Amino acid sequence: MKKMDVIFRQVFFKNLKSKTWLWIVLGPLVLAAVFGGVFWLMNQTNQTSKIGVVTSSPALTSTLKASSDDDQRYISYSSTAAAKRAMADEDLDGVLTISTQPTTHASLIERTDGNGINQTQLQSVLAQAHTKEVAAQLKLSTTQLQSLFATPQLATSSVSVDRGKLVSRSAKTQKSGAMVGFILGMLIYTFVISYASMMAQEIGTEKGSRIEESILTAITPQAQFFGKLLGILALMAVQMAIYGVVTLAGGLLLQRLPKNPLSSLMTNIDLSGISLNMLIFSLVFFFVGTLTYTVLAALTGSLVANQEQIGQATTPIVMLGMLGYFGALIVAGGTSPILNIASYIPFLSTMMMPVRLGAGQVTAVAGWSALGINLVFLILFTWLTVKFYQTNVLSYSDGGMLKAFKRSWQLQRAARKPKPVKS
Repeated sequence: MKKMDVIFRQVFFKNLKSKTWLWIVLGPLVLAAVFGGVFWLMNQTNQTSKIGVVTSSPALTSTLKASSDDDQRYISYSSTAAAKRAMADEDLDGVLTISTQPTTHASLIERTDGNGINQTQLQSVLAQAHTKEVAAQLKLSTTQLQSLFATPQLATSSVSVDRGKLVSRSAKTQKSGAMVGFILGMLIYTFVISYASMMAQEIGTEKGSRIEESILTAITPQAQFFGKLLGILALMAVQMAIYGVVTLAGGLLLQRLPKNPLSSLMTNIDLSGISLNMLIFSLVFFFVGTLTYTVLAALTGSLVANQEQIGQATTPIVMLGMLGYFGALIVAGGTSPILNIASYIPFLSTMMMPVRLGAGQVTAVAGWSALGINLVFLILFTWLTVKFYQTNVLSYSDGGMLKAFKRSWQLQRAARKPKPVKS
């Protein structure tokens, strides 16, 4: 244990002081701050578009004025020339001219350097105004007009099947759960790329510099393996603690601001859909997923012969991580038989299953079953990796990682064969 503790401390403190780990921690925080600042700036600079309306119909004018909101405001002008002068003075963002003879026709002049005009909303308002104009000509009452254009109301609800029973889920709850699962998958992918590469770099560098022989004269390969693994996990724990403190501090700071920049975003999120069971499940899957990828990095890192091959060691990790990440993106919009099966496969399910559980596509039993499969796989995979690590860490092959793995497999088979008993 003391020797393993030495390796743990060496890996932990060496990387804790490195610029690489500092960027791993600060990079996501900087990106989050940039995106948050852009989102806040967009909300602050979003101004009302002003459209000058020129028409001889009082009914059209009143309808357009009544349709004004915070996004678009309609202002009546007596002539097109007056409206254009106002637009030249940058008081208007557009001029809308409407003629009713022989039929209703509208033309829009939009200022290129002004606020954007939502033409879809404008067409909807024009259609509404035209309908009222025709209704007035046909002498239809307001009640008759409402009955003519009344649309049957469609009430929708979402349900999920849990142990043979239908459990209702609101659309907000479903989106919120899927969002939590997606964020978890993104975090797992980020941590996998960062720390799995760090693990492969640790082992590959020592092998490439040929100092493994000296290290393993004083410590067993198993102790070195688990010491490095614990060191990497400790770095991840420190990063998560930092993110937790920053998130808590940021939330408290935003609440003190006169206008919370995230208030408009939070209105579309139903926090009631994020249960304690979902959070525990997500955290456990996060731990199991990152640990599985880190063990894979130890295996691939032990296959390299020099530092130039470290890039090859991280390629399988990046490819598997991308499959899981894109699988999580796709499964958030719907499932298919292939995606359903993939969400139970180790390396992929760590990112896909939390999204499916949060979106209500699977029950809690299915989610915990997938987690059980990943736990069993992690134990067996770690045991197998330790066996290969013992063989690979002092084995050097210039034929590439594939040949190194084949040679390691042959050595493992030879070691398992019973030795002949001497008479």
